[in-house]
Amino acid sequence: MNTIYKADSCSVPSTQDIHISLGAYGRLSHQQAIQLALNATPREPLLGYLSTKRLQICPQNLGQFTPELALQLKAELAHIEFRCHANVHIERQHKIVDISDWPHEKEWFKQMAHLSHLLDAPVYTAHAGKRGSCSVAEVLQFTQEIEDLFGIPVGIEGHYPTPNGKHHWLISTWAEYQQLLESGVNYALDLSHLNILAVQTNHVEWSLVHELLSSPHCLEIHLSDNHGYGDQHLPLSNPLALPWWWSLLSSANPNATIFSEGRQRVPSVMMT
Repeated sequence: MNTIYKADSCSVPSTQDIHISLGAYGRLSHQQAIQLALNATPREPLLGYLSTKRLQICPQNLGQFTPELALQLKAELAHIEFRCHANVHIERQHKIVDISDWPHEKEWFKQMAHLSHLLDAPVYTAHAGKRGSCSVAEVLQFTQEIEDLFGIPVGIEGHYPTPNGKHHWLISTWAEYQQLLESGVNYALDLSHLNILAVQTNHVEWSLVHELLSSPHCLEIHLSDNHGYGDQHLPLSNPLALPWWWSLLSSANPNATIFSEGRQRVPSVMMT
């Protein structure tokens, strides 16, 4: 699947739990996704069974995520650690909000901070956003300002180059990932995004990826597969074509939370 390969064992190289991201159950409501994850232990061919001790509320799930729902989850599932990721549907009319939108979306981020507080979430992570409205240095500064608002660690998630040229994302080159590492700003590292970058450039900055994974500023690590041309959120399933980053997982920050974002099977009865 990947054109750049450097892995010699299909055993999961990390001893850390790998948790399910509820975004893996796209097109289900938040409640349905949680129910399915808890009733049928999620699994991926290469990763094995996935943990549900920590669940990530995601924008792929349908319906508004309200303060009432946050309180209900905390009351009924107090043993599970919940956190929000990116532009979860928190308003009646869903909209895309990234960290680059901070200057004119402060009210939206205040709502997200309130929801994170109700969930007693340990961190919040969001995408950097589109290039053009601000620079990489500015979006990193925005991340720190949002972190001050939330009162918990807030991580920025980088992107990848887009072959069609229609969208240009902040933090989508090796140089910009180096800038992120050197900034001291907290982040989420999506290894499937780095796979797209590696395929598009036919190059891997091995030392940089190792440092990004092992840094104490790495709050989350996101795993899924793709063909190198788009963020497909495929499950990691082929032991004969391990992702090039596979062996580097052993260097992951032990305090980072690892999430699998590979799509899970959804029973057809739940789609009706």
